[in-house]
Amino acid sequence: MDFILNEKSLHGQFEDVETFLKSLKNNIRCFDIIHKKTENRIYKIVDFHKCYITGDKQICDLKYQPNSDELLRFQIQLTEEIYTKPYWDENVQHDMDEEYMWQNENVTATALAEAVAHKSSLLSFDSDQYRDQVLCIQKGDRDYKVLSIYSPGYLAQNHSKDLSIERCEELKILYEGTRIDCSLLESKSGQDFLEQHEYELLKKTLDKFVRHESWESIDLDDGLEYKKYHGSGKSDWFTGYPQTIMKFRYSGKQRVFGYRKGDRFRVLYIERNHKISDKG
Repeated sequence: MDFILNEKSLHGQFEDVETFLKSLKNNIRCFDIIHKKTENRIYKIVDFHKCYITGDKQICDLKYQPNSDELLRFQIQLTEEIYTKPYWDENVQHDMDEEYMWQNENVTATALAEAVAHKSSLLSFDSDQYRDQVLCIQKGDRDYKVLSIYSPGYLAQNHSKDLSIERCEELKILYEGTRIDCSLLESKSGQDFLEQHEYELLKKTLDKFVRHESWESIDLDDGLEYKKYHGSGKSDWFTGYPQTIMKFRYSGKQRVFGYRKGDRFRVLYIERNHKISDKG
């Protein structure tokens, strides 16, 4: 699958280099997800290194910037990406004689127009104009929808099948950094046994859980039925866990089990048949 790195999403919007480098965490994560399959490609322009990250600094100026180890790693990974083929402007696919318009701006000869021709999504940097949204680009009397992706969650939400992202990994990506912690999930944790419509219900419920204002509002949500799991003896599925195991409903008789750690709920198992709930 092909993606196009959006040079227009770097327009000198960052206050300083450090802020830009910190914002790269999402971009680098997206690059890593995409490159897990070697046939996936990220196109960019040859002169991407000339893009401005602040009002007076370009990407090519980063080599003169002292950074922490983590920020240096982000910088190195970005540099590797922009200096690695393919370059779309070496073999332009969109019609340069046509006008491609976006928000009353002619975007011919940019990544936006090339994304239309490639039927590809854009990979954008952190910019209000391009952060995780659908761009409507006009060519003549036709409108084209192009995804502009900044976060790993938005990438997984829209391209999990295209990138062969399995459910376990998808849930980890979608809820990374939220109230829901899926980092302990494994292939045997239940998500792979769900029918597609059940899996969609699960994600909708996890989204709802994340959107809640507080743990108090979660406790009061009758739809979730967030409460303690009371398994004991041989019927206790979670023997050996010192934590208090909790559960909540994502549909009819189906439950999610886990425990709270700090301000996050660590998911341990996703039930489909209510057998665990029947015994606790």
